[in-house]
Amino acid sequence: MGKQIKRAMTFLGRLRRNQAGNTLAMVAAAVIPLAGLIGGGVDMSRAYMVRARMQQACDAAALAGRRAMTTASMTDDNKAEAKKFFDFNFPQQTFGAASFTPVIQSKPGETTTVQVSAETTIPTTIMRIFGVQTLSLAVNCDSRFDIGNTDVMLVLDTTGSMADSISNGSGGSVVKLAALQQAVKDFYDTLGPGSDSSGRIRYGFMPYSSTVNVGYQLPTEDLIGGTSGDTWNYQTRRAIYETSSQPVICYRRYGLNNCYATSTDANAATTSSTLSPSSCTSYSNNNGNGNPLNSGSAPSTVVTTTYSYDSFNGSTSSPSGSNNRKCVRKESAVTKTYSRTNSGNSDTKFYSWEYGQYPVDLTGVIAGNSVANPSYNASSPNDVNSTAVASTMKWSGCIEERSTDSNISATTSTASIPSTAFDLQIDTAATDTETRWRPHLPQVEFKRNGRWMNDNIDNTKALKAESDTYRAGSGGWNACPSQARKLTSYASRTAIPTGQSSSYDSYVDGLVAVGGTYHTIGMMWGARFLSPTGIFADENASAPNGFNISRHIVFMTDGTMSAYNNVYGAWGYQSLDQRDGPSGASNSDLTAIHNRRMEMMCNAIKSRGITIWVIGFSNSNVMSTPLQNCASSANHWSMNYSAAQLKTTFQNIAKNIGGLRLSN
Repeated sequence: MGKQIKRAMTFLGRLRRNQAGNTLAMVAAAVIPLAGLIGGGVDMSRAYMVRARMQQACDAAALAGRRAMTTASMTDDNKAEAKKFFDFNFPQQTFGAASFTPVIQSKPGETTTVQVSAETTIPTTIMRIFGVQTLSLAVNCDSRFDIGNTDVMLVLDTTGSMADSISNGSGGSVVKLAALQQAVKDFYDTLGPGSDSSGRIRYGFMPYSSTVNVGYQLPTEDLIGGTSGDTWNYQTRRAIYETSSQPVICYRRYGLNNCYATSTDANAATTSSTLSPSSCTSYSNNNGNGNPLNSGSAPSTVVTTTYSYDSFNGSTSSPSGSNNRKCVRKESAVTKTYSRTNSGNSDTKFYSWEYGQYPVDLTGVIAGNSVANPSYNASSPNDVNSTAVASTMKWSGCIEERSTDSNISATTSTASIPSTAFDLQIDTAATDTETRWRPHLPQVEFKRNGRWMNDNIDNTKALKAESDTYRAGSGGWNACPSQARKLTSYASRTAIPTGQSSSYDSYVDGLVAVGGTYHTIGMMWGARFLSPTGIFADENASAPNGFNISRHIVFMTDGTMSAYNNVYGAWGYQSLDQRDGPSGASNSDLTAIHNRRMEMMCNAIKSRGITIWVIGFSNSNVMSTPLQNCASSANHWSMNYSAAQLKTTFQNIAKNIGGLRLSN
């Protein structure tokens, strides 16, 4: 019995220690959880692939939608373009996904950002045995321009030809200026407002013709006239005043040199010379020069002596008889002196005008006050053509450039700007008469023949003493374009920024077309308003977020350079001032010189890391070689023959300045 029990215990122990018989049971117990794990992995892998594909479609749609945008928020066409890209990258029911429609919209509160989101489900395979029939999937993405800090100066040709019409690109026509105004608005819609944190965007405007309207943007001390008593020489006219003395009376007996204080003294004087009664009253013996007798000529001192009968043989009665007797005459001498200053005395009166280059007192002009016009006088208020000259004047803000080098020619090297050509220097400080700017004042400008240069008279009218083709105000030959605007951030096209009087749209809509085409002055001042080391260094050197600033000039013109002798603009009245060209230079000579100056300026700007975009806009090709070379590269200039092309060009430049990015 004991042995049997022992054998039994040994068997049970072996059985207890032997695990071979448990495998089947353990496998059977693990089948269900293993199926769940494997099935879940398979289904999750499918879900991951589907979601990744959906995210790609979402990103593509957001980028395409933002790229298609040309306004401040998405249009239905933009949304359709975005959905087309989504559907191409993720066709409906891909991997068995349930049908859905992606939500495509402008992001609330940030309408220039495209927001895309999508939700769907996919059926499970193995997990359905555990009651999980579908898996939910969701994606979202935003697309915006990621531009960093960007400053853009829009240098815009607003000359007279911008009032002409051009094709609108759809079979009709539109005024060029109106097309430009819309394109500039589209430019903003594409580039956007930016922000101080993610990337500040500032827009500046430089309308130009033969000068620019920047005066009220400059520090007062940078202008001649900023200090009381400042003067500048203009081609003008100035009044000469005549002052007459009180008559000096004396009495002279015929035959004597002395002139006596009284008639009695003259009669008492001793001489044997006598005259007949008729000769005593005829004054024929007054040196043969008539009566009155003038000594000297105006505007030098003139003494006018008037002779009259006093007495014959001591009697003041009318002479009688036939015998010669002693004769005394009364002499009244009036001295007339001439001055360019009106003494204000009752015996002072206007005498005449003299024409030339004369200093004009600019006190009060720079402040924008209405001041007396020094070329006006109530006693002679008209010019030679009987045009009434304005009695007062108010500065519009346009400038004459500071001193330059008139030796610059069409062949001067463009490698550098001459040291004395202050007008072409971007950052040189305004410290003296040579380097400060001067008010552009057509109200005081006169030609030597007496014609007022602000008369608004066309050459079709008969004019006195007119031998050239000069046409004043109405023809734009002394034009002052719209006021420039410094770099400013705009929250929207209709918001009015701090420090400005109007919105982006209102400013652009206010541009006017007048004047001639001097590209040099526009490019020059576009650079000055953009420079981080010049006049506006305090405003332009850095951005609030501390990151670098990308700087761009977008230069638009509808014509080639056109310089004229008879324009009164940034370099004065060339025909007389001869600042930007030598005496005798023709219009074509001046144009060639200004093209050379333009090349110098463009090279100087590009050397500072500023990008220049050049846009031609006309019915014919106006992209001359100097304009093409001014652009930063061949990819930075274009010629546009319709409003539609101009719109696209501005939008494309904005897209290139910015960078399309996914923001999440």
